Amino acid sequence: MERTQTEPRPSWTILSRVARHVGHELSLPLAKRPRLSNLTIPSRFGEYPTYYGDAEHPYIVAANDAGLLLHVSPKPYVGFNLDPNPEGNLVVAWDFYLVDGTGRDELCATTVRVADRAVELSHCSGIKSVGLLPLSSPAGFVVAELQVVEDHGRRAANLILFLSDEDSWNEVELTCPDVTPGASAEWMPHDVIAYDRKLWWVDLTRGFLVCNPVDPKPHLSFVSLPDLTGEMFVALDDRHEGLERIDSRRIVRVSGGKLRFVDVVRRCGEPPEATRVIVWTLDLMFDPSTGRARWEHHQCMTTLAAIWDHASYVESGMPREFPVLAFLHPDKHAVVYFFLDEYLFSVNVYDSAVVQFAGEARGDVVEVIDGPQPINWRYVLAWVPNFKMVRY
Repeated sequence: MERTQTEPRPSWTILSRVARHVGHELSLPLAKRPRLSNLTIPSRFGEYPTYYGDAEHPYIVAANDAGLLLHVSPKPYVGFNLDPNPEGNLVVAWDFYLVDGTGRDELCATTVRVADRAVELSHCSGIKSVGLLPLSSPAGFVVAELQVVEDHGRRAANLILFLSDEDSWNEVELTCPDVTPGASAEWMPHDVIAYDRKLWWVDLTRGFLVCNPVDPKPHLSFVSLPDLTGEMFVALDDRHEGLERIDSRRIVRVSGGKLRFVDVVRRCGEPPEATRVIVWTLDLMFDPSTGRARWEHHQCMTTLAAIWDHASYVESGMPREFPVLAFLHPDKHAVVYFFLDEYLFSVNVYDSAVVQFAGEARGDVVEVIDGPQPINWRYVLAWVPNFKMVRY
């Protein structure tokens, strides 16, 4: 079997974040969009067993150029194990390849089980604070967790990181910068994004803590979310779902090579059809004139009324109900994907038209596991795999 040079990237795929099967090898059959691609994992990763013989449905924590970061838990903690100090293992699937000549669009990969932390290091605070960052050779990748702690009114942060070439964890205490007041007094971890050779820890109520974890002297910077106080929008209003459902209406993703923030928002007292879908683009991490990050939306927005009234939506037969954010197109930042009941669909927010539509998409995601309701972006990831062709 001969490895060739990296081929041009294939079209992106939609990953179900919860793998549905345990088999003899790791494989990823690539489904045609907008159907979901479901990962199959082995019960053992290389020479390292999971030591959970009944482990099922691992959760894909992150997907980027470094590969896939998986969290594997024992029953009953399968799939969504987002609670603090989750039981289980972290595994990285990387060095993806496609076997040429088989007639199947199915990727295979090398897997590496991330070593256990030494007992003297901080326990995992939750996989919502763990990210995966691709690195140049020879390191390969880094897995890093950021723990923001409050101590007698002082906010500090611990960076716990694993480098693939060292095969061990290290912990560094960092100074935590002042953050814009949010809806909670405490930092609320929601997600971790790899962008601009850094990891961006996301609090959807206020912004990002940003760090290059492999910097010889790592430090944290704060990047705020768009300032909506002077706009026609409000950041947090009287929507019934509350803060516990903020991940149904806000998401941060990289699209078209830039960091984007999608907000589904309306002013207090407005009817549901007045709800706006806005795609913001980070223009500058820090604007000296305002003391904040600079975001632009360039009229990249629409309303639910405009979407519901569009002929393409009417023809789909979907109800005029409030949708839930699923993901953002990785290349076309104006194309936003939503879940609604059994449906997965996308809308171009410039013209409010439905671009793609699939019925019964819910069954692709949740038939094997109970998880947070309704379905949102914690169930799916848009991923452009980086792979090699392998010929026999």
